[in-house]
Amino acid sequence: MKNFIKLYWKTLVFFAVVGIVGGFFAGLYALEGYPSELQQQLVDELAASGLGDFPVDIVIAVITAVQSAGYGLVLGAIGIFLAKKVGLWKGERNITPKPLLASVGVAIVGGLAMILLDIFYFANYSQAIADSYLTKPSVVFMLASVTYGAVIEEVMMRLFAMSLVSFVLFKLFERKEEQPSNKMFVIANVVTAMLFAVGHLPATVLMIGTSPIVIARCFLLNGGIGLLFGWLYRKYGLRYAMIAHGGCHVVSKLIWILFI
Repeated sequence: MKNFIKLYWKTLVFFAVVGIVGGFFAGLYALEGYPSELQQQLVDELAASGLGDFPVDIVIAVITAVQSAGYGLVLGAIGIFLAKKVGLWKGERNITPKPLLASVGVAIVGGLAMILLDIFYFANYSQAIADSYLTKPSVVFMLASVTYGAVIEEVMMRLFAMSLVSFVLFKLFERKEEQPSNKMFVIANVVTAMLFAVGHLPATVLMIGTSPIVIARCFLLNGGIGLLFGWLYRKYGLRYAMIAHGGCHVVSKLIWILFI
């Protein structure tokens, strides 16, 4: 344990710090997307709990910040341990050109897909999706996307979940081998990408509503792009999945701000 902490404490501190910052902005953004009735319900619940003197958005942001810092520390530590067991952890400390170009390519393709499929396809079948683009993304939304989204979600879904699924599959089906086969990693990536999509459903339903097209959109966009993040994690390492994830948000939001 001491050797593990000595080796990875800087990485875990990074996860925790970004978790605090990203969680705070994610909490603020989450409140922005709540219906007015739910916002009032939260105000009433805080008043009943004795926290009525504090702004509801700050309380939610602080709670989310503490939670996401915990995710970064706990799931990050477990994820590194599991990733090392199955050969997914890449120990390089420098950003190298080829993987970086792959990350930028995924960011551009993913960012364009996120925005263009909505505008030219899904919006034709759902007025709620079309209406969601009437308001430009806020600074809080952008900050939450490139901190909580890019770092903490990748710690949770790729470093922890994909490593865990790979480890379980390895122990169940290939325990006599030295490490999982590519087939096990592909299965783990698909499972994790679907879980990534499922994880986005509650927020999607809250902000856009529930319908077959909205659910299909969530699985196609989040699941499909999640597969690319998983591929980057498997091939090059976690940092490149994080770069691509953050880049997808930057590309899609810049197009939204500048051209829609």
